[in-house]
Amino acid sequence: MKKKRKDVFAHRLVELISEPQFIKFEHMLSEPNIFKIVGRTHYERWHSCFWGWLLDANGSHLLSDYALIRLLFLLIDDKCLKAKNHEGQYLWNVLPTIDFSDIEVAPNENTSSETSVTGVGRFDIFLTAKFTDGLEHHGRINVIIELKIDAKPSGEQSKKYADWLFKNHPDDLNLLIYLTPRLLESSKATTGDDRWYCLDYQLLNDRLLLPLIDHPNLNEKVKPFIVQYVKNLKIRYRGIKMAITNEEKRMAVALYEKYNDVFDSIYDALVSTGTIDHSTSDVASDGGRETGRIAVKVNGKVFANETLKQLIQDVLKYFVDTDVLSKLPLPWGTGRQRYIVTNEEPPKHPNGKDFFYPVRYKGFIMESHYSRDRGIQVLAHLCEKLEIDFEQVET
Repeated sequence: MKKKRKDVFAHRLVELISEPQFIKFEHMLSEPNIFKIVGRTHYERWHSCFWGWLLDANGSHLLSDYALIRLLFLLIDDKCLKAKNHEGQYLWNVLPTIDFSDIEVAPNENTSSETSVTGVGRFDIFLTAKFTDGLEHHGRINVIIELKIDAKPSGEQSKKYADWLFKNHPDDLNLLIYLTPRLLESSKATTGDDRWYCLDYQLLNDRLLLPLIDHPNLNEKVKPFIVQYVKNLKIRYRGIKMAITNEEKRMAVALYEKYNDVFDSIYDALVSTGTIDHSTSDVASDGGRETGRIAVKVNGKVFANETLKQLIQDVLKYFVDTDVLSKLPLPWGTGRQRYIVTNEEPPKHPNGKDFFYPVRYKGFIMESHYSRDRGIQVLAHLCEKLEIDFEQVET
């Protein structure tokens, strides 16, 4: 019987890899684009130049301020992490009728240099413009945009940029926008400062780039540049996939519906070996667990260690010794499938499964079986529930 099951699985696997749709999917993921050819798929400087070009109303795309307005509309999208002063901004009420003029952005198509401020830093993108709604609201808007690809946001940098912007432009409308592949629970948890708006590249792809491609005024000669950038976002780099295209989603669903038994068997095998965490789709890079020092700041205290499990152990000790877990109804988790922390022995998830990698301290247990990125998100969720500050620290 066991041999028969193996034969059936092998036969189904051969059917899958011979499936025309699977071959097309494979080719789609590996197709070349200019960013990949020149080795700059995840080079932040290239990304900032691309977005500077798009946001420049005088750019060769011929879209005027369309990209800028679309970007500002994303700041009121439900998927955007809001700045702390979001509700007090009158901009959102006048945005549908606003007109911009004298837009200046650096870098841009003609000047590739970024805006640098001595003692503060170099802004990935800095935009300034005049605006009016034709009635009572008019003035100047200043926008700092910071992009991250595989680097982690720096809380010190985020605070320094925000302090400079609001101090030097007190009478203007000032916005800070962070573009990053992964968002945590809040703006502060993601960037280290709660004055920033945070967007991921998936939202930019779905709500800004795709509408741009279909815009009737788009210069047909530069349309391939935007298409190439969209294709670049789907390339996985160091475990990071910045955006998933609609075509990928459609093909993946179709393949899964036809070969769900094969995919489920492979998935279960990966979970059992610890290569993939069943709560996340992040696969460890290079076929194994990620390595390198990892650090977070919890309630102003920095914790750093070589593995996620050791880091969670350190944070658990701090939580117990400071009695912050007394605020929490235990066992506690963010969903119905898994608990994050408990005081029950043996530690089990809601589905009855044992904690896979439990860490213990003085009667409290935390699950530590996560990819690094997911582990950071879990700690951010927990700190938000405990109402204490959290941010990831660059190492």
